[in-house]
Amino acid sequence: MHLRDILAFSTLALAASVSARSITQPPKDNSPIVSATVDNGGQGSELRTENFENRCGPKYGKCGKGKCCSTAGYCGSSKAHCRSPDCQIDFGHCDGLSSPEGPSTEKIRRPKVGTVPYGPNVIRSCAVPGTVALTFDDGPREYTEELLDLLERYNAKATFFITGNNGGKGPIDDFDMPWSTLIRRMRLEGHQIASHTWSHQDLSKISHDQRKDQLLKNEMALRNILGSFPTYMRPPYSSCLPESGCLDDLGKLGYHVVLYDLDTSDYAHDSPEAIQVSKDIFNRALDPWKVTDKSWLVIAHDVHEQTVHNLTEHMLRKIRDHGYHAVTVGQCLNDPEEYWYREDSHGPLHLDKESKESRKKDNKSKSSTFKAITLDGTCGVNVTCVGSAFGPCCSSAGYCGNTTAHCSTGCQPDFGRCFWPGSDKVLPNGTTIGIPAKPKDTAAGWLPIDKDKDAAKKPAKSEAGSLLKTGTSVTTLALLTSAAVLLS
Repeated sequence: MHLRDILAFSTLALAASVSARSITQPPKDNSPIVSATVDNGGQGSELRTENFENRCGPKYGKCGKGKCCSTAGYCGSSKAHCRSPDCQIDFGHCDGLSSPEGPSTEKIRRPKVGTVPYGPNVIRSCAVPGTVALTFDDGPREYTEELLDLLERYNAKATFFITGNNGGKGPIDDFDMPWSTLIRRMRLEGHQIASHTWSHQDLSKISHDQRKDQLLKNEMALRNILGSFPTYMRPPYSSCLPESGCLDDLGKLGYHVVLYDLDTSDYAHDSPEAIQVSKDIFNRALDPWKVTDKSWLVIAHDVHEQTVHNLTEHMLRKIRDHGYHAVTVGQCLNDPEEYWYREDSHGPLHLDKESKESRKKDNKSKSSTFKAITLDGTCGVNVTCVGSAFGPCCSSAGYCGNTTAHCSTGCQPDFGRCFWPGSDKVLPNGTTIGIPAKPKDTAAGWLPIDKDKDAAKKPAKSEAGSLLKTGTSVTTLALLTSAAVLLS
């Protein structure tokens, strides 16, 4: 046999061996293999095989039970697959499909009070000259605590558009996480809390029911933390197209829809070098104007390191040097603080780690503590002044009112709102803004006048009617409350 015949025979034997192996050995996974003949750009056709078992999305459909559909269209259960808003909510499980604890806020009354327009109108600028409303979207995250420290050093106020469960951070009302503590601190230090939806979905691209779900879930989570939820919101990606019905939906839910007139573009410049672009944007906006003629509504994001470590202090210095005041959105619109939130008697919900772990193990009912709005002007354990007719502040003696003695030194921030003396700021147009007190005693050594001190020892009179005496039975209180509702 010639050498070429031997080589030819060997080649045929090898080909037969490979062919036999490909027939007898299945693919390593048991996923179906789909074959298709596809055009090869005018060069004929080729046979292509693709594994569709783990694909998902509009072309492939939903993932199997418990699996998440990633933004690239693959099924899985990792954080990268399941974190919102990247996870595709229509084609699998996503962390944004979870729901906060407690009852829905859907039945809470939503009166439209004040002069600031509600949806479908859109707010794009401030109304009070000399103010700058710094707003921060998407948090809280790991940099938010440092941002709060920075704002405190400059005695500046800001508005936080809170997202409930985005970027894999977990729900904000998970009390094992730091987010609820940061949100309570925001409120105590006089910042405004607003909604940025539950999981940062594009509201123009989802259904009416999904939009409603995004707002109600975030309300529930904030209610669990604060006992109330915001009347102000900003749509994720600033996307809320009229033709989608989005603006009408937000209006029906009683929201002020807030955009901006100064975009720092910080999300696109999150490096020590690139953040200078955002600084330049801010400088170019402020420099040509007189403080008496202009105000600004600024958008930034506290989820970006350079925004917190670099850009924000630059903006605060610029605001100070130009003579502006850093205020909340509500303040820059001259909207009273009592219109910024809606109270919900089903919160706040306090869960300690021990009760939460026992609930996981034993599947027992939730351990919760609610703060009810006072009916008789007293305040303290589980009873708050906020939302009552007696005044929003709880004095050291445990009575509600709105005098300096109720709201300043000795005021109990856990059971009402607190202020410190001399905290009012007078803006260039003459508007006075009251600044809520810091958690630390910033008024050390200050004493209220005797008249106010005596007033704080007893409940303030309610403008709604005669004072209910302490010690009245629960049954009598309930009857009197029901009668007042019927007569009103």
